[in-house]
Amino acid sequence: MDSENDKFVKSIYGALFFGVPSQGMDVDSLRPIVKDQANEFLLLSLRHVSEILKTQSRDFDKDFPNDMDGKIAYFYETSESPTAQFVSCKLGIGTI
Repeated sequence: MDSENDKFVKSIYGALFFGVPSQGMDVDSLRPIVKDQANEFLLLSLRHVSEILKTQSRDFDKDFPNDMDGKIAYFYETSESPTAQFVSCKLGIGTI
């Protein structure tokens, strides 16, 4: 970490992250919604086996080591939530 980032990291008192799939998530039910669209790559980067998430996790641990002043607490849901389902999408010319 460079000195500019080091100053920034040391200035952080706390942070909350909501809905962050740091360990990946099941994206199968969401894939039909984004199939063949530009944002499909973004969704696929959140799946359980994701090199992007592995890299981010490794970098986070490096930039926020356990010996820093402060603690990191993790909160997560323990109940399954309903998920979106793709029904159909028919758009005419000029409609959104």
